[in-house]
Amino acid sequence: MKRKNASKARRPETRKRRVRYDEAGFPRRFLRMLIFAVVTALLVEGFNQSTVPRMLQYLSERTFFFFLNCLIVLTTLAVSELFKHRKAMVWTISTLWVILGAVNMVVSHNRTLPLIGGDLFLTWEVVSLITVYFSWTEIILMFVCAVALIAAIVWLFTNTARRRRVNRYFGAGVVAVLALFVFLVHMSAIKAGLMPDTFPDRVTSYRDYGFTTCFSFTFGQRGISKPDAYSTETVEEIMTEIEEEPQPAAAPTPVPAAARFDEESRKKPNIVFLQLESFFDVNTVLDASLSRDPTPNFHALIENWPSALLYVPTVGGGTANVEFEVMSGMNMDFFGAGETPYNSIIQETTCETIADTLRGHGYASTALHNNTGTFFSRNEVYANLGYDRFVCLEYMHDVEYNEVGWAGDAALTNEILTAMRNSEERDLIFAITVESHGKYRDDFQPDEDDIHVFSAPEEMYQAAFADYVNRIPAVDDFIGDILAQLENYDEPVIVVLYGDHLPGVGLTPEMLESGDFYASRYVIWNNYGAEFEAPAMQAYRLSAELLRQLGISDGVMTKFHQSYPVDEEGEDYLAKLKTLEYDLLYGDRTAYGSAGAPEPTQLQLGNAPVRAESAAVRYGRLMVTGENFNEFSAVVSGEEVLPTVYIDSEHLAVHLAEDGADKLGDTVCVAQRTMDGGKELSRSGEIAVERFQGHQ
Repeated sequence: MKRKNASKARRPETRKRRVRYDEAGFPRRFLRMLIFAVVTALLVEGFNQSTVPRMLQYLSERTFFFFLNCLIVLTTLAVSELFKHRKAMVWTISTLWVILGAVNMVVSHNRTLPLIGGDLFLTWEVVSLITVYFSWTEIILMFVCAVALIAAIVWLFTNTARRRRVNRYFGAGVVAVLALFVFLVHMSAIKAGLMPDTFPDRVTSYRDYGFTTCFSFTFGQRGISKPDAYSTETVEEIMTEIEEEPQPAAAPTPVPAAARFDEESRKKPNIVFLQLESFFDVNTVLDASLSRDPTPNFHALIENWPSALLYVPTVGGGTANVEFEVMSGMNMDFFGAGETPYNSIIQETTCETIADTLRGHGYASTALHNNTGTFFSRNEVYANLGYDRFVCLEYMHDVEYNEVGWAGDAALTNEILTAMRNSEERDLIFAITVESHGKYRDDFQPDEDDIHVFSAPEEMYQAAFADYVNRIPAVDDFIGDILAQLENYDEPVIVVLYGDHLPGVGLTPEMLESGDFYASRYVIWNNYGAEFEAPAMQAYRLSAELLRQLGISDGVMTKFHQSYPVDEEGEDYLAKLKTLEYDLLYGDRTAYGSAGAPEPTQLQLGNAPVRAESAAVRYGRLMVTGENFNEFSAVVSGEEVLPTVYIDSEHLAVHLAEDGADKLGDTVCVAQRTMDGGKELSRSGEIAVERFQGHQ
């Protein structure tokens, strides 16, 4: 008993954990936050400017904007006044700013366009591209760094000094005062003409005004701001003007005496748009010299067919926004910086496009893209854009892939021809390629048979440019192949082809013959000898101009654009254009008149539906027969996706486990699933499963 008590007496007492308190007064705290803000802004802007000379130039010539950047960072750091763990919050917020700056540098390098607030919400698009732009080693390293960062933040909150009391009213007041000051400085700069109120040219804006300022004021920008003069009466006045304005006469279209098609047939040709991913004429890069021409078919086109510059709204990325401009006739400059309408307003609202306009003239419409159907929600939004069919990668056949993982454009040739042959009507085809999409390798070394870059501007990403020029010959081959097929097609066809934007290989305006970062080139080709005009123009005017030359003037945006000269970009024109865009998407939709807004279509995925016709179990294997199967087809029992083996377009097989036949439901169907299997796009009807005695 004594030994037990003695042992208990020797046991050390439990010590209370010593808590450190942060008792610094507000002036000292504010001074520390100010120092943190300046250091953080320097680091972030260093990433943004990317080189020391450019950073020094920015600090000396753009001092006011660096001051504004510091103010914005200081305002976010002041949020720490609302927390007991003030020091931990200051370190955390400062670190997050530096991480955003580093991410912006990586993003800008890979796609040219800098990071915006909206990018943080593109979770699926980012995840689907991560293995394209980064190696698995880099992905694992990023994951490890993310875990380490979280651990460091937890350590900060558990081991740094905290305050005994927090006056949250005072803290909120500090944040509010700083935010108001930032707002006043920003608005004063706009009114003084020192900076714009929007950043349509994101690349230049981020260089001129700084990452912190541009990122902050693009964060959360969505939609088109309501014009000051917007009203039902204003829209009706615009519509009256364009209705009364005589439409320009269609361009003459003489044909050879021995024309292949009669006059009536030529009045209603098939129309094919080819939007070519990151495609441009590399011969327009100043001081660049290559061992051979990577795009001979394209150069033959621009020499022999009408061709001109096409001004697109993006560079390095943003394919969906270019196609939206061409389809809808809407100017992307009026939307939030970097916004993609496919991810915002078009999710819930129909928008009149060239597909709607041509439907009134008896056309069927098909969109094609050899990328996954869910990318930018195309499998959903094309119904709101008036298309009858959408053929995405998951419904294509005989697809080959390049070494980066992008689907080859050659698969589009057969899909375009199939779409045209499957419809009795004339066709509108809008095809978007993907094969020449980035990332372009920084370690590329050409083989003996590859195209060699003898010289290029020093500031370019040399290896990435060499990789790019060795990728685009495949796109050029696709151009030559599809035009050769359409040359002999038994109906008149017009093809409008253009590059959607410049590639992310470090180009600057000074390196280009055009001197314009946003200048692409388009060509109009046809197989029946018609002559078309090809004036230089904005991408959002391309469809209306083509329809003008075909004598078609239906549709709100078509009529509006056709009532102005194609080179018109004055304030009156742009103000009315913005008013119409706002009305059609966010306002009362007055411009649609008595006909009303277009209704969503019943969008068919694939050139032909995937059908399952029979299913039978034999010798432990389920065989499903049907039509239009491909590698993305999967047999589904109930809600269970079975491990499916693709045999050919009419047969699928499922190898069942020992007791799999007993667990199999009475019916199955075939679903088309995305490349990663993450989402079902469509499924066939249910079919009964036959079970043969003794073959279970």
